[in-house]
Amino acid sequence: MLFNSIHFLLFFPIFCYLYLSVPKKHQWKILVAGGYYFYGSFSPFFAIILFVITCNDFFAAKMMDKEPTQLRKKKWLLLSMLGNLGILFTFKYLDFVDNNIRELLAVFHVSWIVPEVWFNNWVVPVGVSFLTFQSLSYTIDVYKGVTKAEQHFGYFASFTAFWPVMVNGPIERAKNLLPQIKEEHRFDYDRMRQGLFRIAFGIFKKAVIADRLAFYVDDLYLHYNEISGWTTLIGGLFFFIQVYCDFSGYSDIALGAAKVIGIDVMENFKRPFFAKNLADFWTRWHISLSTWLTDYVFFYLGAYKASSYRVVFNVIFVLAICGLWHGANWPMVLSFTMVGVFMAIRYVWQNVVVRAIKPSNSYRLFYNYFPDFMHSIITIFLFLFCFLLFRVHTAQVAINHLHPTEQVEWITIAKTLYSNLFRLNTANYFQEWMLNKGAIQFGVVLFFIFILFFTEAIIGDAKIETIVLAKNKMTRWIIYSLLLMSIVWFGIFNNTSFVYFQY
Repeated sequence: MLFNSIHFLLFFPIFCYLYLSVPKKHQWKILVAGGYYFYGSFSPFFAIILFVITCNDFFAAKMMDKEPTQLRKKKWLLLSMLGNLGILFTFKYLDFVDNNIRELLAVFHVSWIVPEVWFNNWVVPVGVSFLTFQSLSYTIDVYKGVTKAEQHFGYFASFTAFWPVMVNGPIERAKNLLPQIKEEHRFDYDRMRQGLFRIAFGIFKKAVIADRLAFYVDDLYLHYNEISGWTTLIGGLFFFIQVYCDFSGYSDIALGAAKVIGIDVMENFKRPFFAKNLADFWTRWHISLSTWLTDYVFFYLGAYKASSYRVVFNVIFVLAICGLWHGANWPMVLSFTMVGVFMAIRYVWQNVVVRAIKPSNSYRLFYNYFPDFMHSIITIFLFLFCFLLFRVHTAQVAINHLHPTEQVEWITIAKTLYSNLFRLNTANYFQEWMLNKGAIQFGVVLFFIFILFFTEAIIGDAKIETIVLAKNKMTRWIIYSLLLMSIVWFGIFNNTSFVYFQY
């Protein structure tokens, strides 16, 4: 069940009515039933996986709570980690590992003993990366003493089966979500207005901007060897914005849906295009994942307290793990690893080079005197440079499907895109690519991109629904009308999938 489907349009009001009308003691049952129905709508098998994860982590946490020492708790944490990461590895990475072993052995003319058909047809459960990381954060927090083990199986099952965030995040923490699940929730008019507006804003990002940009982005990657350098640059920027609007749009819908039923979940984006550097960008983009990796991996490795060499390793390693989390393919890993390299270079610059330069020679640090918007432009370009690889794998699959007799390797696509990027020729890219799809369509998508970023610049870090609902009645209804008309008139509804569903 997708958020932008007729199925969800029917499911959501029925669920809200049932959840907000039953007595408090039964509300967790509605949450669990709704979650399993939501997840099981993709495949009944997915619901079984969800149940296995829930049972494993509930049992492991309860046993940890009974152990007197951290050493004895560790074995139950290990059980939880093996269960979650085992499921994640089996369904998402086993085929990737199998293929790489085959390719490596083929270099030495050695045959792999495992039949190739074993892993080829396995279906990756939707949102399994989000599901396992959210549940695993609970057992880690119990182990660290951040939260107590939940004794009520139903409440914990409500946490793991909380459907608004189940398949595409944000990755919630038990210390935030579980206490809210235990509270009584009733219909609240103001929360309903806020939630519905946030849902509408998310649909606007998805249907009006992201899915319109998809026309240009798909063309870019399918015809990677035919386009000019300027087209590659602008197409890469379009893909960057597409992913942002697609994923943040989903997060907006998730936050809005949760708000309607009285539950607040964490923000997942905070104006990433206004970031001043890549480290700042990472605190604004996919916040639930970046904080998860920071809390449970980066700090465990020593964070910034180790030597400079170790910090550089920590940063690059964590970003490589982030890339692997996004997708079981080398382009994804390399894309995020490059981000980590750029972040490590900045760390060395700020903490090694700058400190070695005498204050009298501070003029050499010209980068530090750039205005804020220049820092943002540099940051966007660096991330765009890395982001070109983000979709190379899916492009490879699409191209090889369209041209089965002319199989292309992902590295060929990547080399062509990057060579184009550094060969900014003067070809008339508007005629060759963009305007061929319609000048009006191109103008429409640029207009709405401008509206989105202008809005983000105006509201700052505040929540848009809070700002809008604080306006007078006439202003509110003008905004409502314009938003709904934009969705109805300019929305694209034949592409129901979300980009991050494949990760």
